[in-house]
Amino acid sequence: MGDGMRRPVTARAWWGGLCAAVALGVGLAAGAAAQAPAAAAGAQVEILVHGDAQTGTHFDYVTWAPSPTLVRVRPGSALPPGATVTVVLTNGAAPAEGKGHVNFALTADDYRKAVEGGGAKDQITLTLKADGTPQPIVVAGDFPHFSRDDKDTAIVAHQGSATGPVVGGAQVMVRVRRNEETLSAEERSRFLWALAALRFQKSPDPRWRDTYTFLVDMHDIGARGFAEPADIGYPDQEHKAAAFVAWHRAFLLELERALQKVDPSVTLPYWPMYYSPGKDGATVFHADFTGANTVAGDPDFMATELIRFDAGNPLYGWNMPGRGPLMRWRQDRNNIKLFNTPGMLLDTSKAGLKSNYSFMAGSVEANPHNIGHGWSGVWMSNCMISPSDPMFWPFHTYFDWLWAAWQQHYDRFRSDGADPAQYWPNDAYADGKPSNKTNPLGHHLRDTMWPWNEEIQPKPVETFSARRPPQTVGGPFAPSGVPGLWPQAPARPTPGELIDYAGYVTPDTDAGVGYDNLPWSPRQQSLPFQGDAPSTATALAAFLAKDRPAADRVEQAAQVDLAAASDTGAKSALQGVALATAEDPEVRAAALDILARVDTATAVETAYKVEGDAKHPTLAHAVERVRAMEMFANRPVDMPAEAAPQPMPVPKTMSVLDKGLYTAARNGVPENDPCVVGGLTVELQRFLAKPTDAVRIFPQDAAAFVASTNLFEAVPAANSRHVHGRAIASCATPFNRAVTLDTMRRLLKASATTPTSVGVDWWKTKALAATVLSHNGDAATISLVKGLAADAKATVESRAAAVNSLRHMNEAAFEGVVGGLDRDRTAPAELKAQAIAAVGAYVQDHGRDLPPDQRARLAHLLDTLSAASPAEQAALKTARRMLTLAAG
Repeated sequence: MGDGMRRPVTARAWWGGLCAAVALGVGLAAGAAAQAPAAAAGAQVEILVHGDAQTGTHFDYVTWAPSPTLVRVRPGSALPPGATVTVVLTNGAAPAEGKGHVNFALTADDYRKAVEGGGAKDQITLTLKADGTPQPIVVAGDFPHFSRDDKDTAIVAHQGSATGPVVGGAQVMVRVRRNEETLSAEERSRFLWALAALRFQKSPDPRWRDTYTFLVDMHDIGARGFAEPADIGYPDQEHKAAAFVAWHRAFLLELERALQKVDPSVTLPYWPMYYSPGKDGATVFHADFTGANTVAGDPDFMATELIRFDAGNPLYGWNMPGRGPLMRWRQDRNNIKLFNTPGMLLDTSKAGLKSNYSFMAGSVEANPHNIGHGWSGVWMSNCMISPSDPMFWPFHTYFDWLWAAWQQHYDRFRSDGADPAQYWPNDAYADGKPSNKTNPLGHHLRDTMWPWNEEIQPKPVETFSARRPPQTVGGPFAPSGVPGLWPQAPARPTPGELIDYAGYVTPDTDAGVGYDNLPWSPRQQSLPFQGDAPSTATALAAFLAKDRPAADRVEQAAQVDLAAASDTGAKSALQGVALATAEDPEVRAAALDILARVDTATAVETAYKVEGDAKHPTLAHAVERVRAMEMFANRPVDMPAEAAPQPMPVPKTMSVLDKGLYTAARNGVPENDPCVVGGLTVELQRFLAKPTDAVRIFPQDAAAFVASTNLFEAVPAANSRHVHGRAIASCATPFNRAVTLDTMRRLLKASATTPTSVGVDWWKTKALAATVLSHNGDAATISLVKGLAADAKATVESRAAAVNSLRHMNEAAFEGVVGGLDRDRTAPAELKAQAIAAVGAYVQDHGRDLPPDQRARLAHLLDTLSAASPAEQAALKTARRMLTLAAG
């Protein structure tokens, strides 16, 4: 029985006493002369959505696609042979905002004709055989009426007519993926809890502790081949080629089905990156969802920071094994003008370059995907390990939504390979094909995709494009376990099988996925995309016109048509503008941004050439923004020769911070660059030696950058950029782990009243020093961190960071501090709430590996806490629920 499948449930169970007293009026088969006997009294009707007639199981979740359904008189009814029963299926209520509503038809083909002709019906009359023979029909969500709550949609079976007595029914959910801005607090909570529960869910592959870590490493191993040494490297299985959106469609579906094992009402939300609903940015950046950050005052000096979560959020204290705590850039989340909009993919003529799969897939990957990864940071800036950050899922679900919106607009659901506009390369990989240069094995229409095909190459073949990763991760794509949903058996999917995700052309590829504003049929009208701004045909020419004012050209840049900018001549012209020192710096920056929208590799190469004369802040920011996309380039980037490393000079008294240091740190920490950490350690030592001297980088920022790497984890995660990074001996400023850790201890020992230069934040510096020391639990270090947690003069932020550091250092010390803060009448309620939340985070860190005696001890600790404030109570409720998950 598949996930979410239900055992037989009679109408009596659904409708209680109402149905119990209702008898079915029975009409006889053709030629019969009399009504059925009174013995028919009490017979009921079953509605089995995605049902199995033999077992009676059913799956009560539908999308906009027609779902196979069986309707029958309940087996065992004492009706005469050959009798028939007339029933009418209706909805239990009229269509309403936030409530599901369904339509009916006898077959999927009938339903297609109905919706495309504007005549879909929300009721259906059936003649059922009294012997229990099931009548097949289809049930589909009535676009755009989706469900907010689990099984909020009643299907009612009436005797004889739509107003006749109720003789059966079913409760279903019109379950579709939603814009995260439209989720209620309850819906966000359900998603977050399902996501957190994956840290406790047994992995499909026993080499990984839990499902979440398993999926993160699947993504990492599939993508890391391009960064390996040439003799053992392999093509990226997931990015930089045609199957980018198809591979991730399967990956997202695997995650979503894991979530639905926890809570079948949950779907993946998507984050429309081009739209910001308010001053605080998109909901994904809120503390009650996937975490909040502050905003850098000056983007030149943007650093990283620990992400803030509400104390009751199940993601509080999110920490990944071998990678550390979740950190992102201190970024302005309303700065979204650099992202392509959906309208830039869609042409009103529904023809031309934009209607081709190759254009769509390449455009979506370049922008918003590539640039969005770099914009988010820090884990997100590393395309291999990016699923470590929970915001990855709404982020990547948006790209699947973009593909689905493009498919719906251009009617691109065919997977037979007859039309290259539907998918290209529209064949199978074979040695010698010209398309192999840009599309290696696994990216052609009929290639099976790693890891689900279980194809590996411990010893790589000579032809690079024909290589696969050296290890398996999991096995075939698991069967849905639901009649009518893909796959019905263990699958080794090809890109082609992921095209028709809702079964519009090929019903057996319906994956049970739908989107809130995209209907099932391309003949239906999708809902408007909020805040969308389509491109204009004349914008590129206007931008390239040197006789126009610079401000006008920059304004035109945001409306440039992507198809026009993709032309080889256009890209050359844009490069020329970006490289021309006589051009206005803001126009040059805009030219770089346009290139980044259509060709990541060319944009990165151009940025390297511009870097030397990028003095203007706007141009310098564009160069850094584009250079951050280098890891995502779909071909090797032609970089200028790297200068020999030089030691960082001893600073003189300076009045400004050093942009170069910040830029180097932002470029280095996503790859865990030890050379960067070595240089930052020297800066911190200089600060400690003379705290009143002007600094080149604020100590709180230097410590934050150091904390963003995995170099100080107990067992650093084996990401290739860490394992195969340049040798430490080549660093201009040598990296020494022990020296950096000792520097962090010195920061904790220093008095926070020590005079400093303007802008230094002692408490933030200490908080991040404690974070770096999290896995170095000698007695002296534990004492220092406990001291910070107990320091009444310290900020709540720094004390909470110390508590969370202790949860990795020493359990006894951690429990003692949590209990002590609860008893401390002077401790702020916010700090107490975060200390309780840290208990839940500790449980999540260990998952089901947490021994029973520790669970019992932590449960006792929670029972002793007063939890007086609402925040404390929310944290306590969350921590107790974490213990329940740990217990299995």
